[in-house]
Amino acid sequence: MSKRTVQQFLQMFVVPFVRGGDIHVSQPVDADELRRFEDDLPHASVEVVQVDEARTDVLAELVVDPPPLVFEEEELRLAVAVHNLLFLAHPRIDSWLVTHRALARVTQFTSECAAQPLTRRPRRVLSRHGLLHNVFDLTRRDQQVTWWTGKATFLGQKPPERLMRWRSLRRVRTETTTVDYVELFSSTEMTQVIATLMKRSPLTNMLCHHHAAPPLNWEDVVFTLREVDLARALVYASLAGDNAEQRVLIPSRFAHAFEQMLSRRPDEADVRAVAAFLVHLSSVFAVEESHLPAGRSPVLNAVLAPERAGQRARGLATFFALPNAVALVAPELAEPPGLQHDADVYARWQQHRAQVVDAVGSAVVETLANRVAQHLSGQKRLASGQ
Repeated sequence: MSKRTVQQFLQMFVVPFVRGGDIHVSQPVDADELRRFEDDLPHASVEVVQVDEARTDVLAELVVDPPPLVFEEEELRLAVAVHNLLFLAHPRIDSWLVTHRALARVTQFTSECAAQPLTRRPRRVLSRHGLLHNVFDLTRRDQQVTWWTGKATFLGQKPPERLMRWRSLRRVRTETTTVDYVELFSSTEMTQVIATLMKRSPLTNMLCHHHAAPPLNWEDVVFTLREVDLARALVYASLAGDNAEQRVLIPSRFAHAFEQMLSRRPDEADVRAVAAFLVHLSSVFAVEESHLPAGRSPVLNAVLAPERAGQRARGLATFFALPNAVALVAPELAEPPGLQHDADVYARWQQHRAQVVDAVGSAVVETLANRVAQHLSGQKRLASGQ
């Protein structure tokens, strides 16, 4: 059998992984093959350009001017980690690798590929997100084919053409099942590798609202809020969605992570940065409704309705209550600068603040204010009922 080339790996796996589409997963890449891939990468200019163009298209949805990208060895190793993960996720893996020792070697090497150096450089953060942004959308298509004399199941593979011939005569039927991310990467070893990948691509982790995504740790990603392009991208991308419930999923995840942050000992500057960012996110909803006549917010009516209290996403109440809470202990963080310059926007903002108190209760606001105050120098806890 001829050896797989880096050009084939990029063309058949990396490019469709970035763009979306059918990807080809074959035998796991081992250390020797990876070294050969790295040696040959400078000679795969055509395929590298295709990968970089695909990543640039992804980033063009986030930033006005995507930085120049060059697919390098670190990105290659991250891609190999994803490829090997998908190989390990196949139900028939035990029969292919024969021994547990061989399986352990692949798992260990996959973890090593995922554990690339951490980065806070904006260009590299964007570059890695462009590569890994589809991780939580990975699925496997399984097909069961039945015919007049038998049946066969194809896991992540297309049935052979000969099996599909003379469909009417042979009474050929196909049933397709989609295996999603949760089923694919259900083992502890796989979730650990995914968590390692997300630490290497903080933007990907932040912009994911999948319930099985690794926990978000603000201390690891707060640096993104201090980079103008990254912060702007986070604001717009995190509020995407077709309806109110979808649009608050990522902000709720941010707020839930902020709740957990307040349970630790973060730097005060980080607490202030995250609080100001979440308040800014909340203000976007008010800006979008500033053209509406006076009255209750349709968005808040939808997501904070009393009958939906048990179905709210974790962190949702905190997200909308935070501006009210910080107004009690750190007024300078309670609203974005310049909000009062537009009378219609500010009126809607005030309406939101009153409606939030009605929906979540003053006790929630005061409790949150006290938790925030513990991390701000010179701030005291509120008296009950203040």
